[in-house]
Amino acid sequence: MLYLWLACAAEPVDPDLVTALWVEPAELQVVTGPQGAEPLTFYAFGDTLQEQGIALETVAWSLSNQSAGEIDDSGNFTPSTLNGGVTWVVANLDGVEGLATVTVQYQEDVILGPEIDTSVLKDGEETASILDFWLYPEDGVSLPRNTPAIRFNWADLGAIAYRLRLQSPVTDVSVYTRDLSWTADSESWQNIAATNAGGQVEVDLYAQLPGGSVVRTESRTVQVNRMGGRGSILYWSTSVGGVLEVPFGELNPTDYLSTESTGRCVGCHVVSSQGDIAFTYDGGNGSLGVKDAETLLDRAGSESVQANFKTWSPDGDRLIGTYGGALMLLNAEGELLHEIPMDNAVNHPDWSPDGEFVALIVTAGHTQDWTFSGTGELATIRHLGDGIFAEPRVLFTPPDGYKAYYPSYSPDGDWIAFNVSTGDAYDDPDAELWVIDSKGKNPPIRLDAANQVGELTNSWSRWGPLPDDDILWLAFSSKRAYGDVSVDIPQVWVSAFDPEQAVQGKDPSKPAFWLPGQDPTQGNHIPEWVQW
Repeated sequence: MLYLWLACAAEPVDPDLVTALWVEPAELQVVTGPQGAEPLTFYAFGDTLQEQGIALETVAWSLSNQSAGEIDDSGNFTPSTLNGGVTWVVANLDGVEGLATVTVQYQEDVILGPEIDTSVLKDGEETASILDFWLYPEDGVSLPRNTPAIRFNWADLGAIAYRLRLQSPVTDVSVYTRDLSWTADSESWQNIAATNAGGQVEVDLYAQLPGGSVVRTESRTVQVNRMGGRGSILYWSTSVGGVLEVPFGELNPTDYLSTESTGRCVGCHVVSSQGDIAFTYDGGNGSLGVKDAETLLDRAGSESVQANFKTWSPDGDRLIGTYGGALMLLNAEGELLHEIPMDNAVNHPDWSPDGEFVALIVTAGHTQDWTFSGTGELATIRHLGDGIFAEPRVLFTPPDGYKAYYPSYSPDGDWIAFNVSTGDAYDDPDAELWVIDSKGKNPPIRLDAANQVGELTNSWSRWGPLPDDDILWLAFSSKRAYGDVSVDIPQVWVSAFDPEQAVQGKDPSKPAFWLPGQDPTQGNHIPEWVQW
């Protein structure tokens, strides 16, 4: 060790005399893996008013990132055997601190299956010709750090073996397999995700073809957000005739409110801040149900009115429902207070987080609440107090032949996500996700990255809870293929949303990821994202 001779020179120093402190070596990079790595020794030095560069013996050692390794009282750092990471090595002497930086890169070869010659795929890395055989995920997808797993999937080239390589300054993991996909177990993926939170992982894919030649794909990136997703997603599944719940970060949706538990079909659900859930029984124009979201006991006014689309006031004391193009104001028990007078038919209400406005759709050719012809204009109505509302102010009129619908306020109230399509607002193949600032001061923005390409029935977006970060999340239903799982039924997908990009008028969305844990044979809709 370069600094070993310094240990002999260390001697006690009065802490009150130390004016500056530093650590050597000041910066190191080390490679670790399942077998670990040799410990590294750090040394502390200080200055006093009389002397400089004194070797210090009695400092307190600590790490800023304890997942990267451990450090003992003598400054010996042992890298982790589970993951990499960047950490400060901190030496402290009575409040005077010095720092060094260690970058630990975790390297591992995961070999799945017998008789895979890894050397061929490694040796062919530099000379491999490029083909496009990626299926999932999309390039640039962004994930909350607590996403439980992600499936990497590629097309069948008839290859002898494949190598999936995930790289970053702190990760270098290669998976060798004969399969056409790889999904890390939750522990392995969480180690990778936590290590790279706030950064990105570059993913390369190689294939060893019969005859020994190696081909590769263009690199893709997976961005890992520094914060995790919060709350639960409640989505309506046609397969169970009701609502399933999956806490974000878990893999097993559970029956929350369905035909099995109620004896009736349950759909079109919204949850209040006070822990009540409102929904519609038995399909369109069915009766309103209101339950305590925790106990699932009925509220007194349940089934007293009919209501299709619903929204709670931010305080949970009032509920607005629609029926036949009319707005009805109800109390928290689900009892009708009065109809809200409007000059035109309106639909799809969503109350703003500050309670001042309700976003909705002004419809023409209104037939049913879930389907209408003619123009659908995105508008807001101001709440004047005491259940009194102003007439609609139009924020966006779609081009001829298009309609807007399903508005949804972001949790900070700054944005309204909505749908645009040419159909009748019900299961429209060309439905797209759009967003507009909630005051309507700027033109709306189409969320191209989230929409992907083609007629995928992208519909009914709902925002995740406000995170402690600068990225928001949108959940929506879509009939897109999940890698090689090509299904013509909707599943729940999630896209990152960057408000700073939206402020600049740019597409603020990222390519979407499939919500882990779903049954891909079920039709899943209406992802209501709640924070209990």
